[in-house]
Amino acid sequence: MSLTPPGYQTVQTEDGSVTFFSERFGEACHSPAGAKAETVLHYIEGCKIPEKALEKNVSILEVGFGLGMGMLTTWERTKSLPAAIHFVSVEIDPELVKWFYEEHKNHPALNDPKFSFEILTGDARVTLPAYVKQYHPKWNAIYQDAFSPGRNPVLWTVEWFTLLRESSADDVVLSTYSASSSIRKSLVEAGWKLYPGEKFGQKRSSTRAKLTGMTDPEILLNLERSPIKALTDEPTP
Repeated sequence: MSLTPPGYQTVQTEDGSVTFFSERFGEACHSPAGAKAETVLHYIEGCKIPEKALEKNVSILEVGFGLGMGMLTTWERTKSLPAAIHFVSVEIDPELVKWFYEEHKNHPALNDPKFSFEILTGDARVTLPAYVKQYHPKWNAIYQDAFSPGRNPVLWTVEWFTLLRESSADDVVLSTYSASSSIRKSLVEAGWKLYPGEKFGQKRSSTRAKLTGMTDPEILLNLERSPIKALTDEPTP
């Protein structure tokens, strides 16, 4: 790995893969239990990418490009499958995007005609609505992998999840490492149906969301009992 981009520290995770610690957000891009293992569990398997790619072309939105692990791992797991993959990611830091292209300029994923990808660089609350307005995507999978709600709440609000819902296909699966009551309430208020996801590292659970079916009864009961409110764009009184 070449020089770490400014504002980051390199962190070795337990599965041998590397992540970055962001000085800006005070948080690592992945779990210390394993950056690649977490990516596979929550996003590739959590969104059922291989199963979808056996049946049809797949449109994926990733919230938080980071080191590019989500994109590269998706390519690895789908390169032998018949589907074409369209992968769109949002990333606020242009230095990370610059680092990625320098680090992986000869990677075969960047030249695979069946795998197209775009990185929307800048504030995702600006870049993604503009992209949606222009291209009218229908996401089959969403990797909700932003920095945590406590560090980056604007990408976990009711309004954000409403934007994602309105630009998704009926079969979409949204997957995230977080299981906090605040983000689950945000998802429910935005019209998503919630299901429990797998535990990983120190986290006892995670969250999967769809547009069909019914929210898991246990999740719904816990949310009804919780005094924590959904995150919104409205200022806290």
